[in-house]
Amino acid sequence: MAADQAQSSEPSILDRLLGPMPRWLVYLLVPGFLSPVLILGFIFVSELAHDEARCPYARQSEQRVSDGIRVREDGRICLPGIEERRFTVMRAKEEHVLGRRRFSSGSFEPERYRWRAELSDKGEVRVTVDNDGHAQAVFREGTADERAP
Repeated sequence: MAADQAQSSEPSILDRLLGPMPRWLVYLLVPGFLSPVLILGFIFVSELAHDEARCPYARQSEQRVSDGIRVREDGRICLPGIEERRFTVMRAKEEHVLGRRRFSSGSFEPERYRWRAELSDKGEVRVTVDNDGHAQAVFREGTADERAP
């Protein structure tokens, strides 16, 4: 029985690690340390799932803006229930991405989603995207002066 008492009076591993710090303080601090780690882990997994090598885009639609200028809409679903659309301007042999939208798949249902491409007076392509329940997005290519190297 004396051996049992000797074992029970020995400090636990937690007590040895904490030293004089009260347990209630540990219970307050642990969530503060774990939360950022969990949030960063979620971001890492989410962005890794949207890596283009792992989850490529597929052509959804295309709009002709003028002679030699088109805008292509690509889409993909990399995580369940999350859809992403990308808008790419194609001028002759050049292509560059104007913008992306990532929302729940329901936001891209035909009755809730519209997009249009137009050429401004200054010769820049503008893509306007409307998703019901979200703010309108306007992606612009930039004028010829802004695009010049």
